[in-house]
Amino acid sequence: MKLTEYRVGEIMTLVRRPVDVSPDGLYHEIGIRSFGNGVFHKPPVSGEELGAKRVFYIQPGDLLFSNVFAWEGAVALAAETEAGKIGSHRFMTYRVDTEKADPRYLLRYFYGGPGLLTIREASPGSAGRNRTLGISNFERQLLRLPTVNEQRRISDKFDATASLLAQFKTLRTRSSRIAQQYMDALLQPLDRAPLSAALQANSDFVEVNPEVTYSTAGMFNRGRGLFHRPAIMGRDTKYPRYNRLHVGQFVYSKLFGWEGSLAVVPPEFEGVHVSHEFPTFDIDRSAADVEYMSHLARWTGLHDALKDKGTGMGSRRQRVNVDRLLATEVPLPKLSEQRRIARQLTMVRRTAELGEEQTAHIASLQEALLEAAFTGRL
Repeated sequence: MKLTEYRVGEIMTLVRRPVDVSPDGLYHEIGIRSFGNGVFHKPPVSGEELGAKRVFYIQPGDLLFSNVFAWEGAVALAAETEAGKIGSHRFMTYRVDTEKADPRYLLRYFYGGPGLLTIREASPGSAGRNRTLGISNFERQLLRLPTVNEQRRISDKFDATASLLAQFKTLRTRSSRIAQQYMDALLQPLDRAPLSAALQANSDFVEVNPEVTYSTAGMFNRGRGLFHRPAIMGRDTKYPRYNRLHVGQFVYSKLFGWEGSLAVVPPEFEGVHVSHEFPTFDIDRSAADVEYMSHLARWTGLHDALKDKGTGMGSRRQRVNVDRLLATEVPLPKLSEQRRIARQLTMVRRTAELGEEQTAHIASLQEALLEAAFTGRL
């Protein structure tokens, strides 16, 4: 692939369109996400709120750079949806010479191709807000680009792929919503009983030995389960004792139970330790099915029921004590019905997990596509 060398300033021009702010006017500011994730729109503000802030109009087709976060790929291409929007002086608006370059190609070149290194070389400083893009330095940098027709060919492929990925993400979102609705439809009509009908408190406390290394766990909110924390020496923890988890137990976080931090302990967490803020319960097998309880722990209906069970002041100081948890009523039909529902919900969950794997795979394909494009293999 034939490449031609240009300085940045030869292929695009910084254009500033100052806004004459009226105190009575209403303005819509934009922001730029890092890593090429596009533009977002901020809530509208009045001219009075903007005060003396310097702002500039955005136009469709502008190649946008956040001069603070360009070094981590905060680059975007303004679309028709950005017509009439404004950006602060931190957002550089460039017009591309379309005789030499395709704006869509440059967008990817700068956030995911060799152009990112160019930006970083023009963004001195150590990290974060110190790495401001120096305009003069940036415009002196050299780029090597294929012909504009080749850029357009590659960009067309990118756009087609991006459209398919967007469709896939939309379908994933829709399928997740349908799965949640299906779960609600199965659980909501059922007779209810307090959790105390299925759970019996049983914590396996162990005294912490300063010379022993402990594997420990934390818990995600919204029923997303347990996660492993780094192992820790007994001398390095503030806790005098740990609660040891066992497979099939129900466990929750007192601190974040109101956010749905609940789980049934899976096999990979057998013997892992948590603090005393994570009470554990044996599941009464004569009243409840373990698999069914694992689905209840993920159910937003239970999370919603716990939202007002916390005690204490301030959202991060609320605790759901054991008595309140056990008094919470949940759908609890007879065992045969629980097992039937659990089988159905497990199939739905496995399908959702497969979808998550596909999403991760597609994300890796995007990176591979960028690499192929800028190494002449697309």
